[in-house]
Amino acid sequence: MATFASNALLLQRKLEEIACYVSAMAVATMMSITVLEVFARALFRISVPGSYEYVSLMFVYLIYLGLGFSQRRDAHITVGILYDHMPHRAKKIVEGLYLLIACLFFGALTWTSGVSAFSAYVMGDTVLGIIEVKTWWARAGIPVGLALFSTRFLIQLIDLIKNDVLLEEAAAAEGAPEGAAVEETN
Repeated sequence: MATFASNALLLQRKLEEIACYVSAMAVATMMSITVLEVFARALFRISVPGSYEYVSLMFVYLIYLGLGFSQRRDAHITVGILYDHMPHRAKKIVEGLYLLIACLFFGALTWTSGVSAFSAYVMGDTVLGIIEVKTWWARAGIPVGLALFSTRFLIQLIDLIKNDVLLEEAAAAEGAPEGAAVEETN
């Protein structure tokens, strides 16, 4: 059982890293399309058909695919006015509730966004524009990113219960740079 758990954790980590690389490739593709559009307009006074639509749809990958990796590194913005001054046991309770609620919430969003992406695929949903641009491939990125995100919450909840490891402690052990999470203490 321990081997299965360690292999599952390794798979989760690899999938999060792959999702980050796909997100980075989406950014590079978006920038390339935008630069091509600017040059086409400046040099030839024409617009590249579908460029706006493709760039808009690729934002999904930029937004959703890095969520799990960022959660693993505790890199999301946090406000720790009260939390930072709590004793360890109170932090554990608050964090446990947070992780449970987040796991359930994003698990439900994973399901509904997956159903929506499948519906878009079945219906052949397109964006209105000069050319027909299918939306299912962009919509499919939402449940993928959310599944990694909700699974990361579940892993962190199990780690909190079994090993008494808070998120900031796990991130420090992961090798996140000190102060990776932006904290507001005012």
